[in-house]
This record gives sequence, C-alpha cells and structure tokens, in this order.
Amino acid sequence: MWSAGMKRLYLGSIFIAGVLGVAEHGAYAQTNADRATPGHVAAGKRPAPVAQVTRRPAAAQAELVEVTRTQQDRAAQSIDRETRDLQKVPQAATRLDSKLLAAEHITSLPQAARLLPTVQLNISNPHGLTINIRGLGAAGTAPTDGLEGGVGVYVDGVYRPRPATALVDTADLDGITVMRGPTGTESGISTTAGSISLTTAAPTFTREVYGEAGVGNFDYARWRIGLNTPLIKDKLALRVSGTGLSNSGWVQNIHGNGDINGQTNRTVRAQLLFRPTDDLSVRLIGDYNHWRENCCIGGLYHVITHRTDGSVVANNLYARSALVGYTPLAPSNAPYRLDSDTLSDANQEDMGLSAEVNWRHRGVNLTSITAYRVLNWWPHNDTDAMGTNAGALNNNKQNERQFTQEIRASGSWGRRADYTLGGFYMWQEVGVPSTTVLGTTAADWYGYGPAYANALTGYRVSSYAQPTTNAYALFANSTWHATSRLDVVTGIRYTYETKTGSFSQWQTPPSGYDSALLPPGAAQTAWNGFGKTRSYGAHQDNGFVTGQFVLNYHVNDHLLVYGRYARGAKSGGLNLVSLPAGASPNVGKETDDAFEVGAKSNFLNDRLLVSGALYQTNDHNYQVTQLAPYNGTLVSYLGNAKEVRVRGAELDVHYHPVANLATSLSVAYNDAEYASFDNAGAPPEVNAHGQAYSLTGTRVPFDPRWAIAASVQYHHALGLIGLPKFEGVVGGSYTYRTDINTTANNSAYGWVQGYGILNLNVGFRPTNTRWELDGFINNATDVRRTSLIFQNGASAGTMLAYVTQPLNFGFILKAHY
Repeated sequence: MWSAGMKRLYLGSIFIAGVLGVAEHGAYAQTNADRATPGHVAAGKRPAPVAQVTRRPAAAQAELVEVTRTQQDRAAQSIDRETRDLQKVPQAATRLDSKLLAAEHITSLPQAARLLPTVQLNISNPHGLTINIRGLGAAGTAPTDGLEGGVGVYVDGVYRPRPATALVDTADLDGITVMRGPTGTESGISTTAGSISLTTAAPTFTREVYGEAGVGNFDYARWRIGLNTPLIKDKLALRVSGTGLSNSGWVQNIHGNGDINGQTNRTVRAQLLFRPTDDLSVRLIGDYNHWRENCCIGGLYHVITHRTDGSVVANNLYARSALVGYTPLAPSNAPYRLDSDTLSDANQEDMGLSAEVNWRHRGVNLTSITAYRVLNWWPHNDTDAMGTNAGALNNNKQNERQFTQEIRASGSWGRRADYTLGGFYMWQEVGVPSTTVLGTTAADWYGYGPAYANALTGYRVSSYAQPTTNAYALFANSTWHATSRLDVVTGIRYTYETKTGSFSQWQTPPSGYDSALLPPGAAQTAWNGFGKTRSYGAHQDNGFVTGQFVLNYHVNDHLLVYGRYARGAKSGGLNLVSLPAGASPNVGKETDDAFEVGAKSNFLNDRLLVSGALYQTNDHNYQVTQLAPYNGTLVSYLGNAKEVRVRGAELDVHYHPVANLATSLSVAYNDAEYASFDNAGAPPEVNAHGQAYSLTGTRVPFDPRWAIAASVQYHHALGLIGLPKFEGVVGGSYTYRTDINTTANNSAYGWVQGYGILNLNVGFRPTNTRWELDGFINNATDVRRTSLIFQNGASAGTMLAYVTQPLNFGFILKAHY
C-alpha cells in the first residue's frame, strides 16, 4: 500500500502545480490559435515578456530604440534551455546545468550524485561500480563483465556500458541529464531503470583560451587548460582541453604504502566541429584518460563470531588470526585506520574516438553516432585485507574493446505528429585475466598447518574469461497531437543480443615446491581448494520487445499532466567465473513494467518550474549479485531474483526569483522490495545449512527510502562594501539520504545509517576582467561515517567498510580570455 508520506509528497506537488497553473492560466490566457504547434509536446507558447522601451533622439530623422529585458525575463532565462525543455517531456527527469556544475566544482558523475536523489552510485571499486535509479539497476557491486547495467550511461551520445568510465573527471563537462524509468525507444540501449547523459562543451566559432589551478587540503591539486578557436570562419572549429586532479588519501594504512583513497587523474580531449552548410555538421571527438588510485580496501567494521542460532562461525577472522599469531585492529563504526601489508591500488586507461553527424534534409533530421572505445583496468589487491601475508596478491584485470553505431531519423508529419526512427548496434569484447597468489602465512591461515607451507607459499591460481557481445536493435517513437491539448506518445523497440564466452582456470605450483616435504597428492588436494583446473564455454541469445505508451494532456499553457506505461528490458548475461556447484553460467534476461503519472508546470513567467511524479515498477527476473561460500572464502557471481516491486514519489523544483539567485530542490521517496526472492544466499550471521535463503519481503540493497538534495547560488555586485568593480558569488548544497543496506544478502550488519552532507562555495571576480577566485568546503560539518559495508571473502563473518571523506577545502583560480 502507498505510504502516507509518499501520498503527501505527490499530492502536495500536484496541488501546488494545479493551483499555480490555474493562476498562471488566468493571468496569461491564450487561444488555441496562439499556440506554436497545436497539441505539441511543449507546454504551449509562452506570452511574450513585457519589455521596457526607451526612445532616444538621434541624428538625421533617425530614432534609436533600446529594449531592456525585465528582471523577471532575465531570471527566467537564467534557467538553461535544456532544463526548461524537460518540462515538456512526459517522463520524470532531472538536469544539472553547466552553471551549477561550475559553482559546485563538479567534474564527474560521482560528485554530481549528491544532487541527484534518485541516483545511487555503489562503488566497491571502479571495476565493480554499479548505478541505480529508483532502486533498480544492479543489486550489488560485483563486476558485470559482458553484461549491461539497468541504467544506460552516455557521454556525448556514446553509450558507456562500463560505469567506471564515468567515475573519472570529464573535461569540459557541460551538463548531466537523468531520465527515470525504462528508456530505449528513441535512442541508445534498452534500459530497465533509466539513463544518465553527460554532455561536454562543443567547439564554437569564437576564439577563447581558458585555464584554472587549484590547491587544498589532503594535498588537493587540480589544473585545467583549454583552447577553442575557429580554423575556417563559420566552417571549422577546434577545441582542445586537458585536466588534472590529485589528492592524498584520508584513510590511514598503518603498514604504510600511502593513505587509502589517494588518486591522480589526467584527461585530454580534442574536438573538431565541421559545419559546411547550415544543414550539415560533423563533430569529431578524441579523448584519453588515465586514472590511478590507492584504493579498494576497507577498514574493519565488524566480526561475526556467532550466528543467530548460537553456532560458531567457522574460520572467522579471530580464529584465523590466532593460527598465525596476528592481532587485527579493533573494529570501528567509522574505520579511518586499517592494517594492510600489501599495496592496494588500481590503474585505469579509458580512450576513444567518436563521430557525430547531423544532417537536415527535406525536413528530416538525420543523426549518426559512431564510436570506438578502449578500457584497460589493472588493480593490485590485498587478498586477506589484513596485516598478515596470507594472500600476497589478487589481481582481476579487464581489457575491453567496444564499437557502437547509432542512426536516427526524426521529423514531423505536418502539425499532427512527430516521429523518430532508428537503429543501434554494439560489438563488445572483454578480456578478464585474473591471478591470485598465496603468501607466507597461507598454510596456517587457511587451516592446513605448517606442513603445507612449502606447497602453498607462492602458489598461484590464474584464470582468463572472455565474453563477447553483439547487440542489434531497431526502434521507433511517435507523438500524435490528437487534439490541441492531448498528445499520444507510442514507442516500440526490438532488441536481439548474442553473448558468447569462455572461461579457463589453471594452477601454478610454487617454484620451490619440494615433493619430499609434502606428497603430490596432498599438495594437489590443497591446491584444488583454491580453484581447480577447469574450462567451459557459454552462449546465450536474447530477443525481446520493449516500448512505451503515454497520454500527455495540457491543462493550460503552464500545466501538463501525463500517464506513462513503459516496458523495459535488458539482456541476459554470462557468469564467467569459477562457479560453485549448481550455479549456472547463464544469467536470465530481465524485464520490467513501469507505471508513472506526473505533472509539470512553469509559473511566475517561467521563473519557477515544478514537476512531480508517482510511480510503480514491477521488475521480473531482476539480475542480482549472489554470494556463495567456497573453501572458507566467498565466490561472487550473478543470478536472478524472481520479482522486485518498486513504488515511490518525486518532486523537483527550480526557482529563480531574480536573475542572480538560483535555487533547486529535489525530494524522492522510494520503496523497493523483493516481492519474490527465495533462492538467495544467506547472510553471514544466518546458518542456512547450505540451503537457499529467502529474501522475499525485504528491502532491495542500496536503496534509501528518502533522499533530499537542495542547492542555492547567489551572486551580486559588491558596491555596498566598497568594491563597486567586483562581484561576489556564494552558495552551497545539502544532501541527505536515509539508511541503506549495502550487502547483496541484506546482512543485519550491512546497514549504513542515514546522514547528510553540506557543501559550501564562494567566489570573487572583477566585473571588467575575466578571472575569478573561488573557494569551496565539501562536507563542511565534517561528517565521519561509514558509506559502504561489505563482506571480506578471506575470513568468514568479517565485515569491512568504506568511509566518507572528511571536511575538505580548497581554492581555485580561473581565467578566461
């Protein structure tokens, strides 16, 4: 049943939209003949802003007419065009524009997530990054090599199936748009939860040079430099930019090797824009990014020694530590110290080329986006995550190659309908080499005893997986303007995907193994406990139809209401890992049925934009992370939950009362639970006796019930304080999320309590020059809390945790010419 809080949120937004919409309608009533296009998706033609006209006498019978925009008009225009256009789209959506991104010093998607309440980024490590919208997308943080997520991520129209590529800084980031609910009938990939589109500034035909440099605590340093210049007047333009970012970590490793979370990031981006005619443009983009972080290891949060039935958890951290004479650090609710004797770091290279061609021919807009991308990921991990050398190395690399091609045609059939037709193709091949090497204390740590030291110290188990995907799709979408007020939107998509793959695993005995110290049979039995020599292949075909049906009604020129049904789906995948007995290499495809009703309005001469939505999604065969014990460790692979039910309400507000004051507010209530999931793995505190465990009726991981984000930015001349030639900027944002469970099996010890983060910013710039000095304080109240809790696979019942970044501040000097 709908909760009272959810009803109040949605009905309150509808009430506000309706009352203000009627008021606006009365103040600016228009006839149907005044509408730009009868029944168009747009909310209707707005009344022309009132202008102040000043007439001055001029020479020789001439008169100069000066038109000055009103304060209200300037305030309305300070909301960017794309944000205003989203008010015409009958689907829940949120946009962060370039001005807000610049004010908040946001250069990547993880930084932006704090202003996107319905978006959850789940980061165990960049390779295992998953993204959820409204609680759907991926129920875990296990790597999904060769499997698309439920949220489609795009950068300048190019699909990025590995979300890790959106983790790093994006040079010249210009805007972020989030569409909530299934997508795919108008462009891109088929999704179940929604899409996130990042756009960058394109070349222009005006010459400009820009740069910035910044410093702060935690050894924060950043730089940015760029050049935009026309090469052929009004025909060919070049834009080149580069960024760099580095900081030290904020989690102390008492073993040294650098504090955890320290990183460096370098990006280079080059673009050409060729516009030979007004109807044809070609945009070429080449980019390269290198990212390195001392990462991917958590501090000790909790040790489960006894299950809920009173039985002892075998091979728990304290039991294994006693075998090697090791004393772990004390568990902490906010572990800002950890003990790891092996370097844990990760390197990532991401690069690509893309070409976007837009051609308007005989009233039809033709678009082609062609892209080739390369992603290389290579980490070094401490297998046991402790200060004992049981695991010397765990290295799970990734080398991905991808080609995508999208073609679209859009236009109108007179004034009665608009349409989009297109096709999408993706080829992707991923190579995943993996190596695990045991350390000097492995024999005792894993309970074999000193006699096995010669056979296990330096023992190596390696594997190689290679999934290959070919995806083909045709899609069509149309908007029929049934009446001057009613639009009917229909969309359909057919997707066909083939996935093939292979997995092989082999053993490498230590170079110093002496069979005289341990017979080969006994050594082989021990080696098999860490992974047998094996290989297998897998194949899966998926063909499915998705679509949408929307009724969009314009109550008046300032208020529209809509109802939307959408069918979403994503292909099945392959489990190419050392699977436990009984687990299938095939992951079933996922589908969902999404229902949404909403309202969108523009008030106060477009200075106030309000939108609200109420929704329910029934997801079938939800793709989830499964955890299974294997020789005292954990194996992570993918499976399916029979059904997930999600319902909630959302409210988005943009209010610019005057041109130099911008505010926004987003509130989301989301209730996501497993409606049927009886084949889950048991949490570590439960003794399931090896049987399947039921999570039916429990909350889906990584989903906060309530999430709020608010921002305000204000700029003004400083004449009142004796600086008439200067302007100041001050602002900030606040985000709050209620508690979430961050374990795939909903462990009672996996709950991250809710917390809020306050960020502040200030700026100072002369009005007659092109430089400015900015300052920022992130996490201004210095919240020090756990942000993610997960199980350690090297010892049963051990819960590790990541923590929030403490208060950090800095100053950035910018110049633009």
